[in-house]
Amino acid sequence: MKVWIFVEGRSDVRALEALWRGWRRKLREQGRGIQLIQLDNKPKFLRKIGSRAMEKLVNDPCDLVVGLPDLYPNKGIALEYKHGNLEDLRDVQNRLVRRDLKKRGMKSTVVDSHIERFYASAMKHDMEVLLLAAHHQLESRLRVSNMPRSWRQPPEEQNQDKPPKKIVQALFSRYLRKSYRENVDSLAILRNAELRDVAEQCPTFGAMIDWIGEKTHVPGY
Repeated sequence: MKVWIFVEGRSDVRALEALWRGWRRKLREQGRGIQLIQLDNKPKFLRKIGSRAMEKLVNDPCDLVVGLPDLYPNKGIALEYKHGNLEDLRDVQNRLVRRDLKKRGMKSTVVDSHIERFYASAMKHDMEVLLLAAHHQLESRLRVSNMPRSWRQPPEEQNQDKPPKKIVQALFSRYLRKSYRENVDSLAILRNAELRDVAEQCPTFGAMIDWIGEKTHVPGY
Protein backbone atom coordinates (compact mmCIF):
# COMPACT_ATOMS: atom_id res chain seq x y z
CA MET A 1 0.00 0.00 0.00
CA LYS A 2 1.21 3.49 -0.86
CA VAL A 3 -0.17 6.88 0.12
CA TRP A 4 0.18 9.45 -2.67
CA ILE A 5 0.03 13.02 -1.36
CA PHE A 6 -0.23 15.85 -3.87
CA VAL A 7 1.03 19.25 -2.73
CA GLU A 8 1.84 22.51 -4.47
CA GLY A 9 5.59 23.07 -4.24
CA ARG A 10 9.01 21.68 -3.44
CA SER A 11 9.08 23.41 -0.05
CA ASP A 12 5.92 21.53 0.96
CA VAL A 13 7.58 18.24 0.02
CA ARG A 14 10.76 18.98 1.98
CA ALA A 15 8.92 20.26 5.05
CA LEU A 16 6.58 17.27 5.27
CA GLU A 17 9.38 14.78 4.65
CA ALA A 18 11.24 16.32 7.59
CA LEU A 19 8.23 16.33 9.91
CA TRP A 20 7.16 12.79 8.95
CA ARG A 21 10.59 11.12 9.01
CA GLY A 22 9.74 8.89 12.00
CA TRP A 23 6.25 8.06 10.75
CA ARG A 24 7.51 7.20 7.27
CA ARG A 25 10.03 4.82 8.80
CA LYS A 26 7.26 3.02 10.72
CA LEU A 27 5.17 2.84 7.55
CA ARG A 28 8.04 1.28 5.60
CA GLU A 29 8.49 -1.32 8.31
CA GLN A 30 4.86 -2.35 7.75
CA GLY A 31 5.16 -2.48 3.96
CA ARG A 32 3.49 0.89 3.45
CA GLY A 33 4.82 4.19 2.23
CA ILE A 34 4.12 7.86 1.61
CA GLN A 35 5.07 9.52 -1.66
CA LEU A 36 4.81 13.32 -1.88
CA ILE A 37 4.29 14.80 -5.35
CA GLN A 38 4.48 18.50 -6.18
CA LEU A 39 2.16 20.03 -8.76
CA ASP A 40 4.02 23.39 -8.85
CA ASN A 41 1.40 25.97 -7.75
CA LYS A 42 -2.27 26.31 -6.92
CA PRO A 43 -3.67 26.87 -10.45
CA LYS A 44 -1.65 23.93 -11.79
CA PHE A 45 -2.62 21.83 -8.78
CA LEU A 46 -6.31 22.36 -9.43
CA ARG A 47 -5.91 21.67 -13.15
CA LYS A 48 -4.02 18.43 -12.52
CA ILE A 49 -5.44 16.91 -9.32
CA GLY A 50 -8.42 15.23 -11.02
CA SER A 51 -6.41 13.23 -13.54
CA ARG A 52 -3.40 12.60 -11.30
CA ALA A 53 -5.49 11.33 -8.38
CA MET A 54 -7.66 9.24 -10.70
CA GLU A 55 -4.56 7.59 -12.15
CA LYS A 56 -3.26 6.53 -8.73
CA LEU A 57 -6.65 5.32 -7.51
CA VAL A 58 -7.22 3.19 -10.60
CA ASN A 59 -3.70 1.77 -10.82
CA ASP A 60 -3.83 0.06 -7.41
CA PRO A 61 -7.05 -0.67 -5.47
CA CYS A 62 -5.11 -0.60 -2.19
CA ASP A 63 -3.49 2.81 -2.59
CA LEU A 64 -4.68 6.02 -0.95
CA VAL A 65 -4.56 9.55 -2.36
CA VAL A 66 -4.55 12.89 -0.53
CA GLY A 67 -5.05 16.35 -2.02
CA LEU A 68 -3.14 18.92 0.05
CA PRO A 69 -2.93 22.33 -1.68
CA ASP A 70 -2.67 25.63 0.20
CA LEU A 71 -5.92 27.33 1.09
CA TYR A 72 -4.19 30.69 0.48
CA PRO A 73 -4.94 32.43 -1.77
CA ASN A 74 -8.57 31.81 -2.62
CA LYS A 75 -8.95 34.88 -4.81
CA GLY A 76 -8.18 35.19 -8.49
CA ILE A 77 -8.94 31.51 -9.07
CA ALA A 78 -10.65 30.34 -12.26
CA LEU A 79 -14.43 30.07 -11.90
CA GLU A 80 -14.31 26.28 -12.28
CA TYR A 81 -12.11 26.06 -9.19
CA LYS A 82 -13.57 28.93 -7.18
CA HIS A 83 -13.64 28.45 -3.41
CA GLY A 84 -14.12 30.68 -0.41
CA ASN A 85 -13.08 28.38 2.42
CA LEU A 86 -11.73 24.95 3.26
CA GLU A 87 -14.99 23.11 2.68
CA ASP A 88 -15.35 24.67 -0.77
CA LEU A 89 -11.80 23.61 -1.68
CA ARG A 90 -12.50 20.07 -0.53
CA ASP A 91 -15.64 20.00 -2.65
CA VAL A 92 -13.73 21.26 -5.70
CA GLN A 93 -11.12 18.50 -5.36
CA ASN A 94 -13.70 15.77 -4.88
CA ARG A 95 -15.66 16.99 -7.87
CA LEU A 96 -12.57 17.03 -10.10
CA VAL A 97 -11.47 13.55 -9.09
CA ARG A 98 -14.99 12.17 -9.46
CA ARG A 99 -15.26 13.79 -12.91
CA ASP A 100 -12.08 12.11 -14.16
CA LEU A 101 -13.12 8.75 -12.76
CA LYS A 102 -16.43 9.02 -14.62
CA LYS A 103 -14.55 9.75 -17.84
CA ARG A 104 -13.27 6.18 -17.61
CA GLY A 105 -16.84 4.97 -18.09
CA MET A 106 -17.17 3.61 -14.58
CA LYS A 107 -20.48 2.94 -12.89
CA SER A 108 -21.42 5.24 -10.00
CA THR A 109 -20.85 2.50 -7.44
CA VAL A 110 -17.31 1.93 -8.73
CA VAL A 111 -16.59 5.67 -8.72
CA ASP A 112 -17.83 5.86 -5.13
CA SER A 113 -15.54 3.01 -4.08
CA HIS A 114 -12.53 4.83 -5.53
CA ILE A 115 -13.50 8.16 -3.95
CA GLU A 116 -13.50 6.48 -0.54
CA ARG A 117 -9.73 6.22 -0.92
CA PHE A 118 -9.32 9.92 -1.72
CA TYR A 119 -8.96 12.47 1.07
CA ALA A 120 -9.41 16.10 0.06
CA SER A 121 -7.82 18.57 2.43
CA ALA A 122 -5.59 21.67 2.40
CA MET A 123 -2.89 23.48 4.31
CA LYS A 124 -4.82 26.06 6.26
CA HIS A 125 -3.71 28.54 5.05
CA ASP A 126 -0.26 27.45 3.89
CA MET A 127 2.63 25.14 4.87
CA GLU A 128 4.07 27.70 7.31
CA VAL A 129 1.19 27.01 9.69
CA LEU A 130 3.25 23.97 10.72
CA LEU A 131 6.16 26.25 11.66
CA LEU A 132 3.93 28.35 13.91
CA ALA A 133 2.74 25.15 15.57
CA ALA A 134 6.36 24.06 16.14
CA HIS A 135 6.85 27.08 18.39
CA HIS A 136 9.94 25.96 20.32
CA GLN A 137 11.75 24.80 17.19
CA LEU A 138 10.85 28.08 15.47
CA GLU A 139 12.29 30.00 18.44
CA SER A 140 15.49 27.99 18.19
CA ARG A 141 15.83 28.79 14.49
CA LEU A 142 15.22 32.47 15.23
CA ARG A 143 17.72 32.39 18.15
CA VAL A 144 15.21 33.83 20.57
CA SER A 145 13.45 32.61 23.70
CA ASN A 146 10.02 33.34 25.18
CA MET A 147 8.84 34.81 21.88
CA PRO A 148 5.27 36.08 22.17
CA ARG A 149 2.74 34.26 19.99
CA SER A 150 1.33 37.20 18.09
CA TRP A 151 -0.71 35.01 15.77
CA ARG A 152 -4.12 33.41 16.22
CA GLN A 153 -4.54 30.25 18.24
CA PRO A 154 -4.80 27.62 16.96
CA PRO A 155 -2.52 28.80 14.13
CA GLU A 156 -4.83 27.38 11.45
CA GLU A 157 -7.25 30.18 12.35
CA GLN A 158 -5.17 32.80 10.57
CA ASN A 159 -6.94 34.53 7.73
CA GLN A 160 -6.37 35.34 4.09
CA ASP A 161 -5.14 38.84 4.89
CA LYS A 162 -2.25 37.56 7.01
CA PRO A 163 -1.55 33.88 6.30
CA PRO A 164 1.13 32.01 8.27
CA LYS A 165 3.84 32.51 5.65
CA LYS A 166 3.64 36.29 6.00
CA ILE A 167 3.93 35.95 9.77
CA VAL A 168 7.00 33.72 9.46
CA GLN A 169 8.60 36.12 6.97
CA ALA A 170 8.08 38.99 9.41
CA LEU A 171 9.59 36.99 12.29
CA PHE A 172 12.76 36.21 10.32
CA SER A 173 13.09 39.84 9.34
CA ARG A 174 12.60 41.00 12.93
CA TYR A 175 14.78 38.54 14.82
CA LEU A 176 17.44 37.52 12.30
CA ARG A 177 17.30 40.52 9.97
CA LYS A 178 17.31 38.23 6.96
CA SER A 179 14.79 36.66 4.65
CA TYR A 180 12.97 33.43 5.39
CA ARG A 181 14.14 30.67 3.03
CA GLU A 182 11.24 28.25 2.77
CA ASN A 183 13.22 25.37 1.26
CA VAL A 184 15.87 25.55 3.99
CA ASP A 185 14.33 27.02 7.14
CA SER A 186 11.14 24.96 7.09
CA LEU A 187 13.15 21.73 6.94
CA ALA A 188 15.48 22.85 9.76
CA ILE A 189 12.53 23.69 12.01
CA LEU A 190 10.31 20.68 11.32
CA ARG A 191 12.96 17.97 11.44
CA ASN A 192 13.22 18.62 15.18
CA ALA A 193 9.47 19.00 15.80
CA GLU A 194 7.15 16.39 17.30
CA LEU A 195 4.39 15.36 14.92
CA ARG A 196 1.91 14.95 17.76
CA ASP A 197 2.51 18.52 18.99
CA VAL A 198 2.07 19.98 15.51
CA ALA A 199 -1.03 17.92 14.74
CA GLU A 200 -2.70 18.84 18.02
CA GLN A 201 -2.33 22.55 17.23
CA CYS A 202 -3.46 22.11 13.63
CA PRO A 203 -6.76 20.16 13.73
CA THR A 204 -7.28 20.12 9.96
CA PHE A 205 -3.76 18.82 9.39
CA GLY A 206 -4.16 16.39 12.28
CA ALA A 207 -7.39 14.98 10.83
CA MET A 208 -5.53 14.05 7.65
CA ILE A 209 -2.81 12.31 9.68
CA ASP A 210 -5.49 10.39 11.57
CA TRP A 211 -7.23 9.33 8.33
CA ILE A 212 -3.99 7.96 6.89
CA GLY A 213 -3.19 6.24 10.18
CA GLU A 214 -6.60 4.59 10.27
CA LYS A 215 -6.41 3.39 6.66
CA THR A 216 -2.82 2.10 6.89
CA HIS A 217 -3.06 0.86 10.50
CA VAL A 218 0.11 2.83 11.23
CA PRO A 219 -0.76 5.87 13.40
CA GLY A 220 1.31 9.01 13.00
CA TYR A 221 1.81 9.42 16.76
